[in-house]
Amino acid sequence: MPTQVTTITAAETRRRMADLKSRLREISGVSRQREELHIDYVADQLDQVRSSTDRDVAVQRLDHQARLIHDIQSALAKIEDGTYGLCERCEQPIPRKRLDAIPWARLCVRCQSAAEAAAHNGEPTFEDAA
Repeated sequence: MPTQVTTITAAETRRRMADLKSRLREISGVSRQREELHIDYVADQLDQVRSSTDRDVAVQRLDHQARLIHDIQSALAKIEDGTYGLCERCEQPIPRKRLDAIPWARLCVRCQSAAEAAAHNGEPTFEDAA
């Protein structure tokens, strides 16, 4: 069972929680404004390619937003249960600078690098198991 990180002060925790909630509202608002994906059948091959590419980009953007929303909600839950700031893989504290840059970070830099290298090599990743 991970231990609570004591290096993050209560004031920092409140600030991070407010920042995370603000970011979540911002992303959720953008998600609600999205246009529905639809498939248009067009005769011109160039238009078909363009439509397919536009649809693929939209799906990737929606997927990214959904993952980000999940990660932010997870970070908020970790603040509540006292495990915020711990790497999900090695359970070591995530450096403050990393949390400043990515407040919803789930992995420390070392574990994130290992996960990205594994994904690049086609190996199952930590994300696949989570």
